[in-house]
Amino acid sequence: MEVKFRKFRQFLGSQTSRGMSGVMQNMQNIIVAVVCLLMFWIMIVEIYRTSLTIFNVKNFKEIAAHLIYIFVLIELFRLMIHYLEEQHIMIGSIIEVAIVSLLREVILEGSLSISWERLLGVCGLILTLTITLLISHKIDAEREKLEQITVRKSSSGT
Repeated sequence: MEVKFRKFRQFLGSQTSRGMSGVMQNMQNIIVAVVCLLMFWIMIVEIYRTSLTIFNVKNFKEIAAHLIYIFVLIELFRLMIHYLEEQHIMIGSIIEVAIVSLLREVILEGSLSISWERLLGVCGLILTLTITLLISHKIDAEREKLEQITVRKSSSGT
């Protein structure tokens, strides 16, 4: 029972926030929860459209576009759920969604039909996002090491 209550309090904002700050955090969490519900509805509609496309259209590009779009929606949904649970955003997931979205656009248009300047720009953006993703993973790994060291010191001192 205590765990459920703690999760509910975590959903309704930080346990340390009082007054107007706590109210604003609660409102923000409610907005994110409503966006999650809307995104869930969009995913259901998109799955229905994809099933119609698979049965009616034999164009691989259109089917791939629908499937990749569903995966992007699922990842954004997971990102919002993580935000509601942990009260912080995972930068790595946002970067991954951006990379997949860029690749989706290239698949839709076809790499041969895109001008070389635009394709070069997309490649540069994907390379920049990939480097940022690697840096983000490195920072997260270092943060985990620091938390392990901090937990070990505090537990051995008591």
